[in-house]
Amino acid sequence: MGLFRQKKKQAEPAEQPYTASGNDGRKRRGLKRLRHDAPWIYRGILVSLAFAVVFSCFYGIFRSRAEKFEKNPLETADNIAWLYQNCYLLYRDLCNARSEEFLDYTDIYLETEEGHLWLLDRERRQEYRDLLDLLADMAQDGYDAREELTGISMQEAILEGYLNREELQTYIQEGILDEKELEAYMGGQEVYDIGRTDSHELECEMQMLEEYFGVLETNFADLNSCYDYIIEDHATGKYVTNMSVDDRNRSTEAQYFQLSFRFDDAGYVTIGDDICGKDASQIRKLANEAVRANFIQGQLAEAMDTFGRYGRMKGPAGCTVTYAISTEEWEARKEKSQGLYVGRLVNGLAYDTEVQFYATSSYHNFSADAYYSFGLGEILGLCIAGLALLGMFLPMPGTGKPWMEEKACAVSLEFLVCVGFCLMASGSAILSVIVYVASGRAGGAFMEYLGLSLTSAKVLAMALNIAALTLYAFCCWYAGICARALRELGLWRYIRQRSMIYRFFPFIKGKAVGAYEAVAHMDLTKDANWTIVKLLIANAVILLLISSLWVGGFPVVVIYSVLLYIILRRYVSQLQKRYRILLKAVDEIAEGNLNVSIPEDLGIFEPFREQVFKIQDGLQKAVDTEVKSQRMKVELVTNMSHDLKTPLTAIITYINLLKEKDITPEQREEYLNTLERKSLRLKSLIEDLFEFSKASSQNITLNIMDLDIMNLLKQVAFEMSDKLGEAGLDVRMNLTEEKVILPLDSQKTYRIYENLFGNIAKYALPGTRVYVNGFRIGDTVIITLKNISAQEITVDSSELTERFVRGDASRNTEGSGLGLAIAKSFMELQGGELALEVDGDLFKVTTTWHMPQADALSQGAPEYPERAI
Repeated sequence: MGLFRQKKKQAEPAEQPYTASGNDGRKRRGLKRLRHDAPWIYRGILVSLAFAVVFSCFYGIFRSRAEKFEKNPLETADNIAWLYQNCYLLYRDLCNARSEEFLDYTDIYLETEEGHLWLLDRERRQEYRDLLDLLADMAQDGYDAREELTGISMQEAILEGYLNREELQTYIQEGILDEKELEAYMGGQEVYDIGRTDSHELECEMQMLEEYFGVLETNFADLNSCYDYIIEDHATGKYVTNMSVDDRNRSTEAQYFQLSFRFDDAGYVTIGDDICGKDASQIRKLANEAVRANFIQGQLAEAMDTFGRYGRMKGPAGCTVTYAISTEEWEARKEKSQGLYVGRLVNGLAYDTEVQFYATSSYHNFSADAYYSFGLGEILGLCIAGLALLGMFLPMPGTGKPWMEEKACAVSLEFLVCVGFCLMASGSAILSVIVYVASGRAGGAFMEYLGLSLTSAKVLAMALNIAALTLYAFCCWYAGICARALRELGLWRYIRQRSMIYRFFPFIKGKAVGAYEAVAHMDLTKDANWTIVKLLIANAVILLLISSLWVGGFPVVVIYSVLLYIILRRYVSQLQKRYRILLKAVDEIAEGNLNVSIPEDLGIFEPFREQVFKIQDGLQKAVDTEVKSQRMKVELVTNMSHDLKTPLTAIITYINLLKEKDITPEQREEYLNTLERKSLRLKSLIEDLFEFSKASSQNITLNIMDLDIMNLLKQVAFEMSDKLGEAGLDVRMNLTEEKVILPLDSQKTYRIYENLFGNIAKYALPGTRVYVNGFRIGDTVIITLKNISAQEITVDSSELTERFVRGDASRNTEGSGLGLAIAKSFMELQGGELALEVDGDLFKVTTTWHMPQADALSQGAPEYPERAI
């Protein structure tokens, strides 16, 4: 055991890590941990780094392929046109060398007609314009100098006598005019036939010509610093050049660029045979195009149309102009990171030029276009797709699924789409880095600005390039890893689980459907301004978003218009459908079907559902009332016939009995009494019917006076006490003690309560109590009479107030059936209300009177005239 422990102790130091390179150990442990915990990151880094290294190995091939497509900035149409324009500048130098005097551009390139040579003299032109201005000032009286003298030339003005001699002499004495020059105008050999307006326009054209050649003079320093040139006269052999003798003897093989313009004695231009450049054929075509376009004599002469009426422009003649850049100079500029100038036409106009600096050591469009031309962008795109596919399909070690388990990979569909767009958008930047490094310009820039050696600069540029490519490649790998969830879940399941728009779609759909339903069920009975404003605001927001897309907004506008059409078509279709439903229901009601139902949703017409039902109920009530009226008419005729026929039959019977001869005196007296009773009964029926008819037709006169209704009620009850007593009824009255004065007809009011008490006496159950209550609530007086019916009331309470209607269907009682009807009519004539209630055998009559206004009552007892109704 001791030996074992000793060996174990000796073995313990062997387990300690090697500390001589602790940082390397920690790095190895970090990589192992990364490989174990996040194998997809570890593998992605390896794949991305391998891609960056392998891709960078092809930069030499890319560079050689790009050289075949690279455009030379010296061989552009604008630069060749600029060189051709400088031939006019060099020709002036040649002319000055031949004549050994200074000649202006106007002396060389402008040729006037006979008698107009003075147009080339700036001082003469200025003096001529001053004289024309004086001519306008000295116009004769009544002559409009501004309108008519504008086109008059100097000689015409002198010959026609428009000039005032005395004033001219004054100007001569003051030194404003030269007398000799004035005499030249009056009789010299020169022709002064240019009007005032043409004179000013001509001066503007001369200034434009001077400005054009001034621009060429300004840019000549750039041309002289970059190009070798020589212009040689064919006749005399004189030349003007910036080259040394050795440079002039340089062979064409030593030239990087060379172009000659040969002008014959007539000014016709041809292109020299010795053309040097990357694409000599293209240089010749562009040079011929520049010459044939006749930039100076053509475009510039068109701008000098006024001068064209008195002369013409001419070009160089009898000379050859050659421009060249040696291969040695070109390579030296590239080695020293020096640039050169090339010409550019502004707005495509030959007389509007400028120069552009072309830096041979920096990244520029010419080099980028060359790399794009041979398909570097497509190669990079395929690599991006390949890296994404590797991340999507390359097997992962272990059993983990980071695209399902880790938050960094389980991203939404929208985020993944944004990553894809960002990778495509940043592809141009990565492509620029590749071009910048592959062309060697990145190393040159590091040498120039950081002061590094060539090797160090290239290593630094390549290291940064590999780092950028590795990062870009890893982003593509990451996008592929995230897209694995699409492969595992399937498209629809992936959209449901990972799409934020899909999760947000129900909310948007709910809001849209809610807005649509709100418009579809808009209440037309209420103000719709706010709804219209909200719709306009929503439409304005949508149009604002579409307009912010510029040209890309056109397809969105089309889609929005189609969706709007679908929504409006559906809305109008539903509107028409609901309108037809409503119209069908109304038609059925009009045809007599009063049991129509509308179970469908009417949308915007929903408020009309209640109105249709109200119309339906109203028509139903009208029909029920009419049916009831017809039934009551039939019953009226039947009941009236029965009630009138009974006493009349008795009268006829007893009259026939009185005609018999064998009746005794006692029988005769009995028959006569019966006849009298039946006659009075018949008379009462006829009077009641007549009185009810007048009340119903409102053909009755009311004698309105102040009446104490409570006192009247007591009087009626007292006078009817005998009948009530004979019927065995116990009357219990509970009336208010205060006087209740109402403007009523005393007789008609008395008749109302007399009929009510009489009705109680006839139909109340003997031995029961009758309750009479009278009270006042505000300006309303209510009187109720309650009794127990002797017989079961089978008639509806609303029909008891109709004519000839009795509580007993057998009609064996003494009543006429008109008592309640007359009472109700008299109540209504005086502004009162009579209501009947039947609760089993309990019969209740309620009369309601309305008192006049309090201020009217406070004025004592007014006199009420008789009122005809």
